[in-house]
Amino acid sequence: MYSYTYDKNTGGILLNTSPTGFSKEPRPVYAAELDILGFDKYWKYDRQIEFPYMWAEANNYWYRGTLVAKLKGGNLYTAPEIIIPTDENGIPVSPEPNGKQLRPIDIKAMVEANREMIEIIEQTTVKKILAIYKKYKNKVDLFHVAFSGGKDSAVLLDLVKKALPKGSFVVVFGDTGMEFPDTYDVVEKTRKECEEEGIPFYIAKSHLEPKESWKLFGPPSRALRWCCSVHKSAPQIMKLREITGKNDYVGLDFVGVRAHESIARSEYEYENYGKKQKGQYSHNSILEWTSAEIWLYIYANNIFINEAYKKGNVRAGCLLCPMSGGISNFMRRSNYTKEIDEYVQIIKDTNEWDKNNKIDSETYITSGGWINRRSGRGIYGNIIRYKESTENGVISIELINPLSDWHEWIKTVEAKEMNYTVKKTQNGWLIQISELIMKENPAVGKIFRQAFRKAAYCSGCKVCETNCKNGRINFESGKAKITDCLHCNECHDLPGGCLMYNSLKIPQGEKKMKAINRFDDHAPKLSWLVSFFKNKEKFFDDNDLGPNQFTHFKLFLRDANLIENNSYSSFAEMISQIGWETDTAQGLILINLVANNAQLEWYVKI
Repeated sequence: MYSYTYDKNTGGILLNTSPTGFSKEPRPVYAAELDILGFDKYWKYDRQIEFPYMWAEANNYWYRGTLVAKLKGGNLYTAPEIIIPTDENGIPVSPEPNGKQLRPIDIKAMVEANREMIEIIEQTTVKKILAIYKKYKNKVDLFHVAFSGGKDSAVLLDLVKKALPKGSFVVVFGDTGMEFPDTYDVVEKTRKECEEEGIPFYIAKSHLEPKESWKLFGPPSRALRWCCSVHKSAPQIMKLREITGKNDYVGLDFVGVRAHESIARSEYEYENYGKKQKGQYSHNSILEWTSAEIWLYIYANNIFINEAYKKGNVRAGCLLCPMSGGISNFMRRSNYTKEIDEYVQIIKDTNEWDKNNKIDSETYITSGGWINRRSGRGIYGNIIRYKESTENGVISIELINPLSDWHEWIKTVEAKEMNYTVKKTQNGWLIQISELIMKENPAVGKIFRQAFRKAAYCSGCKVCETNCKNGRINFESGKAKITDCLHCNECHDLPGGCLMYNSLKIPQGEKKMKAINRFDDHAPKLSWLVSFFKNKEKFFDDNDLGPNQFTHFKLFLRDANLIENNSYSSFAEMISQIGWETDTAQGLILINLVANNAQLEWYVKI
């Protein structure tokens, strides 16, 4: 809501009445974070954990209004480089004169200095929450607070408590099973507090364990984020159905989303319908709050602080998320090494490309190769279960070792007019239908295909069940059972018709592009690209790569159709070929590789 400055007297933040355009999202920095990053080599400070010492804005560290350090680079295994800025005389900046010990932020004084502004922000938000409650209290079956154990949801819960009457809402923690260990401590403390106050607190969790689902679906990626549906949305819907006793319940959830967190969230509105969960209302009550206001409110109201923040984690989320990278991944692994490495091992075990080669395997992890996966290609042991072909006007669909019964899923299709045939094969089924019929009935044809994709890949993740408000699908036996389907098609409203199919599908008919496809989710090491761009046209005659790495990288360039016969007409042409296009394999590799390593400078300057 409001802009801020750093207060040299308290070491804290000082809000002012001018509205903020875009917040730099300051966060407090504690001794644990300083230790992990290696700042103890530069500064003296007590290892106390009660009070922070300074503030961080992204990779910049501020001490009482002075920029005292920057971070550069870093990945899952490598600490970022610490850069100490210099003053106008070229002397390294020191937080305290003569290397004296750092002073903790005076939290009490900081809160008092901002008391009036905090109260204004609080009252404004409480009024919004109360207004939305009055608007919908006779229209919805229940109100609930989506609690994550992070700072934003903790503040939101406290505000809802102040705004709404007791017994008017419940709290639901969506336990993905992949939360930070410190998050579970906060959840338990919050649960006990809610129980003491007479507020129902529920935990929603998938029947699938994360390590099981990562192996079933393949590791999630930025394009294939099945994890959010399987481990968060679906379990919460199931829990709310249990609470209300209705499959078609209508609820309103209070969500701790803030516009300053990302460009995408900056476009959110306070009130929406169906944006977060289909058929449900949401209210983003703290949408305009900045992280400065969040932290001031936390300190002013003695709200539980997730210890993950004190350890340098910017967010409290899943242990290893495809949406994170760089320094964030380094901090996570430094704090939760055993837990992170268990998921890293799954990524390595499921990586078919050079899975036994240590260098390539680590490159695949650190350069972000796994987060760029767009299909099931490259997943070790993955097989094609759904295959489709057309010949002489007949579409043939093969189900190969299907995981589910097509007799159940075909019930979701109004297929009486489709006139198809099904034959048993040695390892599955062969379905045939006229291409003309499919063209004349495109909507039904789409559902028809998806029904057989579900039959081929369904592993019982229950997302289809949560999509069906009519209660016609259940997985009580572990397999889909469909009764008196009303053909609303909601169970088909998923990418590809089935999340597991979408995550494991292997695109057909691309044999000619096999070389490039190999690099859909695999990238060369950053150092190879640095050498390539640094040496430009002289790269093939003069580079600092060893013979093995040079050969590997040269093969990558050739396989990606970036060079021919170890040469190209000009470096400009090379850059033009690579481009910044996100719809090409090589473009994706370079963009993500560079971005994830925070090394944009040398690329942009070319």
